[in-house]
Amino acid sequence: LGIALYPQDADTVRDLVMYADLAMYKAKEIATNSYELYQADLFQKVQERLRVEKRLRRALEEEEFAVVYQPKVDSRNGFIGGYEGLLRLKDNSLSAAQIISVAEESGLIIEIGRWVTREVVYQIKHWRDKGLAPKQVAINFSAKQLYDAGYTSFLAQLIRETGIEPSWLEIEITENLFIDQEETTIEFLTKLKEMGISIALDDFGRGYSSLNYLTFLPVDVIKLDKSICDKYQAVASRKIIEGIIRIATGLNLKIVAEGIETVEQYEFFRSEGCQYIQGYLFSKPLPVSELEAIHDQNLGAVLFGQRL
Repeated sequence: LGIALYPQDADTVRDLVMYADLAMYKAKEIATNSYELYQADLFQKVQERLRVEKRLRRALEEEEFAVVYQPKVDSRNGFIGGYEGLLRLKDNSLSAAQIISVAEESGLIIEIGRWVTREVVYQIKHWRDKGLAPKQVAINFSAKQLYDAGYTSFLAQLIRETGIEPSWLEIEITENLFIDQEETTIEFLTKLKEMGISIALDDFGRGYSSLNYLTFLPVDVIKLDKSICDKYQAVASRKIIEGIIRIATGLNLKIVAEGIETVEQYEFFRSEGCQYIQGYLFSKPLPVSELEAIHDQNLGAVLFGQRL
């Protein structure tokens, strides 16, 4: 239910109904069976969302999107073990959070998701054709993309076109993908696994995280969220992190520590058995032009000398 009040909010029927409608959509975002009173900033928020949506549509039409890649460093040898592909606007006029939020609300995430997938798959092919060592690339998959019923067929066609190994591609999901759509999500992930694509559970340790998910989801990798990695010095958090890593290791899952920015963090997660480290300690997300210069470098040796 959305509520607008006369005469505080407006003094015409038209405006009152419009404002009540805006408040109703706000109530839907918060929870089912709830109500929301109209607030003046709602109108500004809607105007801003429409502006961003228009910008995204133009970016799709005029090829103004780009993918940047953040390395995941193998803690055992210091070399880059893979990348995470991240969507950006070429002019950086919108943050990643703005892009994804509005893309999901507007439904553009379906088209944008396919664009990112195609871009990453062809980038992998390009690296292979240049003779660069193959490295797995992860792409993020939104809950709203589950409505793209033809996605797996689209992806299978891309793999046939390019001839890349499916194992060079990883799909990153978050827990909200299966909180409300568990059966659909498991079916989708199973199809990807059958194609030979790796599955990563992203942002683990944030929000709803349950170790129970690891027992029935067809995942290969868990990514420890930056929020939990930042708390590694607190005794209670350290025990939780150690427990998660032990369980994941026992289930033969690979572990990535995200958001690592200090040597002390790196040393802790490496000593606890995290195979991969991702964060600004080694590299920010980079455009392809800069990435290829470090593709085969030992980033561990660069940072620490020969000490790993």
